[in-house]
Amino acid sequence: MDTIQNKEVITYDLNLVTIYTASFQLVGEPDGMTQRDSRDQGNQDNPAPPKLGRLHYAWIVAATGSVAMFCGLGLGRFAFGMLLPSMSSSLGLNYTQSGILGFTNLIGYLVAVLLSPFILPRLGTRTTATASLLLIAVSMLGMAFTTSFPILCALYVLTGIGSGGVVLPMMSVMSHWFFPSHRGLALGLVMAGPGFGIILSGFVVPKLLPFSTLLSWQTGWLIFAVINIAVAWLTFTLIRNHPDDVRQSPFGRAPTLPVKNKKKLERSNIKLLVHLGVIFAIYGATYMVYVTFIVTSMVGSYQLSEATAGGVWAWIGLLSMFSGMLFGWISDHIGRRLGLALAYFFLAIAYLLVGLTNWSLGLYLSIILFGIVVWSVPVIMAASAGDYFGPAAAASALAALTFAFSSGQALGPVTAGYLAEVTGDFSISYMISGIAAFVALGLALLLRPQKQA
Repeated sequence: MDTIQNKEVITYDLNLVTIYTASFQLVGEPDGMTQRDSRDQGNQDNPAPPKLGRLHYAWIVAATGSVAMFCGLGLGRFAFGMLLPSMSSSLGLNYTQSGILGFTNLIGYLVAVLLSPFILPRLGTRTTATASLLLIAVSMLGMAFTTSFPILCALYVLTGIGSGGVVLPMMSVMSHWFFPSHRGLALGLVMAGPGFGIILSGFVVPKLLPFSTLLSWQTGWLIFAVINIAVAWLTFTLIRNHPDDVRQSPFGRAPTLPVKNKKKLERSNIKLLVHLGVIFAIYGATYMVYVTFIVTSMVGSYQLSEATAGGVWAWIGLLSMFSGMLFGWISDHIGRRLGLALAYFFLAIAYLLVGLTNWSLGLYLSIILFGIVVWSVPVIMAASAGDYFGPAAAASALAALTFAFSSGQALGPVTAGYLAEVTGDFSISYMISGIAAFVALGLALLLRPQKQA
């Protein structure tokens, strides 16, 4: 039961990754074609970063963003699910309390999301992300030295605020550093970071030992705090808010077509926004069903041991490290519309492999396909917002798409849980998810191709 509880809490984690993966253009001038507000930088007087040969500095920023995302989401969220069993055991937490503790992080994350549009333009990515990583470190240090449930909840809210303060800046700064021709690939590199968190939660956390007077889970929080401090220093050292700060231009092919400058969504684009919203909501519902219940299915339907199920879960993390980069690159070359269609094809097969049979080989094939494609839709959706609506209206479009996704991810697991109560397992839910993914594939193909830059 600990593993089942553990993996269900991790579903909060994966949800958070997706919510603001789709918000990378929320702040700033995404295509690098407009004048940036001087307040948005906050580091023009800072010394230049270290010279790193002929490698374009945009890739240094993207790689650093990936490391920051590893801390902000990998350690701030994913590792929690694996620490939870020992926390619950030593603190005597029931399932409701465990769920509340996980939900407090979501509250903090959403607070950061609401505050970021006001804070980020004033402080810039470098300062905001560094301060957020330090906030995560402080909150984790607090959790390492307390056993009070209310205090843990309060501290984990702060961790969530810090996580949100890392994700949005790190995703949005890519719009300054990369033209649309390479933006999908860059976002994929940034999204490789959280995959390390899933790997860590599957392999490393179970091996943590007590240290001095600290319990094993407290030792984990202490180690994570130290790592966050180190990465905060790395972020402050290497991240720059804009290519002008290092006398470079954004990486990629400069757009040849004029960039839309209207700040409000045009009436003619509302239908397109709804179209994209339905596609994104289907992703939210179906992937949440999978990540919520696949470990439960491994143990219950496939008769795997809890240790084996945990190892299989970690493989999702390993594969997901390449998911965003792969499909971001693909969508850069074949277009967002076809990229989405291809992603949903693989998602549909992954769902149906565990929905139509209890075949063990089918389970492993499903895990492989899902891991490869898991971050594809958020990355492509984030790039699509700028492509279809232009940089000025991207914030409004992304906000609406985020609400659509959130509705889907809230509805999916609840419906699947009810169906499992009626049927006895989750096969029907996986089958419905597969069918829904094929519907999303069709909807993606009905999108009009974006104009090529």
